[in-house]
Amino acid sequence: MAKVGNMGRAGKPRKAAKFGGARRVSPLKPGLRGARNWATAQIRSASYSRRKFNRLLITALALIFGVVWGGLWLGGFLPQISSNIDQFKKQRLVGMGFVVKYVDVVGEGRVQEDKIRQMLGVRPGDYLFDMDIENAQERIQSLSWVETAVVRRLWPDRIVVHINERRPYALWQTNQTIHVVDNTGAVISPADAREFAHLPFVVGPGAASRAQTVWTMLKSHPDVFERAEAMVFVGGRRWDIVLNGGLRILLPEQNPGAALHRFDTYNQQYGLLDLNLQRVDMRVKGRLTLKPRDAEKRARKPKRV
Repeated sequence: MAKVGNMGRAGKPRKAAKFGGARRVSPLKPGLRGARNWATAQIRSASYSRRKFNRLLITALALIFGVVWGGLWLGGFLPQISSNIDQFKKQRLVGMGFVVKYVDVVGEGRVQEDKIRQMLGVRPGDYLFDMDIENAQERIQSLSWVETAVVRRLWPDRIVVHINERRPYALWQTNQTIHVVDNTGAVISPADAREFAHLPFVVGPGAASRAQTVWTMLKSHPDVFERAEAMVFVGGRRWDIVLNGGLRILLPEQNPGAALHRFDTYNQQYGLLDLNLQRVDMRVKGRLTLKPRDAEKRARKPKRV
């Protein structure tokens, strides 16, 4: 009679285990077996829920994409793929007509249109999107006459350049050289000073960037303004005004406008501009120092017999 402990479900006796009763081990490693069990559970769960099925599908696609992308990256194929995509896109756009046919330059005057086209570096038939807009603007703005430039693409075949040119404001003399400058003091190197001889004349280091300020101040004093020939920036601190005929008005560093008001008052009372003076010194507050011309001094000397 068989023992109860060795009987199977159908009442048949169980076969004795081989190798001394040891259990059979799965050929998969424990970690892989666990992953297989997890995957099986996920698939079984997804078959009962559409939401879980969608989540499982998205996870699987993301995993596949990550594996493929990682393989391409490790293999060094991504740059070539990107280049091929760009080339394909370029060919399609060129076939659709996205090429340069027209270049419009708006606002040119001193700067010739041919020079602008040369600085752009594009020719008819070039791919519209090959041009670097920012670099093109910088190249055009490097021209001395150009203050600002705006370059735009107008689809599908046009490039428009808007130019804002510098306006000559004054003549600036420094180191025995005369330059044409705009109201900010920027030098317009191609400009010929002889062509702009009618502009205000400023002298000295740092005078160019301050020319507009002192010239505006001088306009409020018509008697001096009408006779002014040059404005000299002395020591980078203060101004001397040179009038036609040689009279030089020395203004103080602080509040030169108030000094000019005082000069107007003295001129109305004593006619300073009509006197034969070489210099009017107003650098000291509350004091006016007049220096007559040397010729007047020599005329006062007694003649030798």
